[in-house]
Amino acid sequence: MNSKPSFGFGKLAEIQPSAPPASSPVTREVDQVAEKLGFQSREVPARRKRRIAVDEPTDQLNLRAAIADINRFVEWCEAERMSYREGFGRLVAKIG
Repeated sequence: MNSKPSFGFGKLAEIQPSAPPASSPVTREVDQVAEKLGFQSREVPARRKRRIAVDEPTDQLNLRAAIADINRFVEWCEAERMSYREGFGRLVAKIG
């Protein structure tokens, strides 16, 4: 007798995901009414990322460094109002 018990999970393969609900006018109305009553939305706002196109090929470098050095580098980049990529480029330019 080699039959395994199913524990009632035999029809799991038949479960299919449903389509996500579309934002309906009713949903928008409910949001507006809630906003007027002072309720805050718990939906996470979309984060806007600053994208600057780079013409040259890029790659990623991960390194372990002392926290003091990392903090100094980040503070320097912020003071100079430049990205970490730009700051790294300026430091590398001073090598040779």
